[in-house]
Amino acid sequence: MISVRRVVSIVVVVAVLAVAAALGGALIRRHVVYGTVLDASSPSVTVKVGDRFSLKVPDRGPSVGDRWSATAEPDGVVTLVGDELISNSLSDRLFGPSIGGGGGKHYFRFDAERAGQVTVTLTNCFQGCWDERTRAESTTVTWTVTVS
Repeated sequence: MISVRRVVSIVVVVAVLAVAAALGGALIRRHVVYGTVLDASSPSVTVKVGDRFSLKVPDRGPSVGDRWSATAEPDGVVTLVGDELISNSLSDRLFGPSIGGGGGKHYFRFDAERAGQVTVTLTNCFQGCWDERTRAESTTVTWTVTVS
């Protein structure tokens, strides 16, 4: 006959293993989707041909007026494969941004296509950059990416 203590121990071990597997799977998925993630504090990076990397910038959300875009010069060294805003708020992630919400981190995902050096610039044209106030709120962040 199995003791209650032994059953509880087995249940605890199984639960710990399940949590560890879920966290490990999430980390692997994150690396596959985003690759190496850089923010403005790391303005240069070296990656290999075929690698994926992401550039991350703060985003107050489209309802506030943030509108991020990406450019890479020269063409052909890296390819933009996607971008997405990931909200800081769990409820915004689950149910969509509330009015005035949706702020978080904006990720731009790139694949390294061929050897060379490229300048990647992310620009936030705040509320359309249509006057001095909105231009003053706009932001540009630049990275130097070396693909080997």
